Amino acid sequence: MKSKKLTAVYALIMDLPLCIVLTLVALALGGNLSLQAFIPSCILAYVVTFILNFLPIGKWGVGFAMKHAEPNTLKFGLLVNAVIALVFTIVLDLVMTFFGVIVTAHAPMSEFWKACLGGFIPCYIASFIVAFVWNPVADKLSRSICNEPEEHPGK
Repeated sequence: MKSKKLTAVYALIMDLPLCIVLTLVALALGGNLSLQAFIPSCILAYVVTFILNFLPIGKWGVGFAMKHAEPNTLKFGLLVNAVIALVFTIVLDLVMTFFGVIVTAHAPMSEFWKACLGGFIPCYIASFIVAFVWNPVADKLSRSICNEPEEHPGK
């Protein structure tokens, strides 16, 4: 089990590229890709994802993957990541769309739901790819910084 320190360091490393990419995708989809919109949106996404890292989302992903694949296989990694990316994307989609559509643009709730649904699949795909590629790097780097050994699923 990860310590709180390791979780925090991991979140700081893992979430930066994730938030940058997801913010760019979401703003591009909304037709509002500007530095003025990017900075507060990316900061909010970074805070939200940092908090999400302290929930047992990784355990949910591992539990799901253990039922359908052998640990340390590509299929296992894809399944773990599918669950984690799904939860992160749902939460970020709701929070970030609310911030962009309701708080910033003062649009009606009907626009909020339309934007949530319209952006979910592209943001999920982006989240899945970034997390799958960057997770091993972030995990190894954070463990090195915190001097904590690697965990092995299923043990």
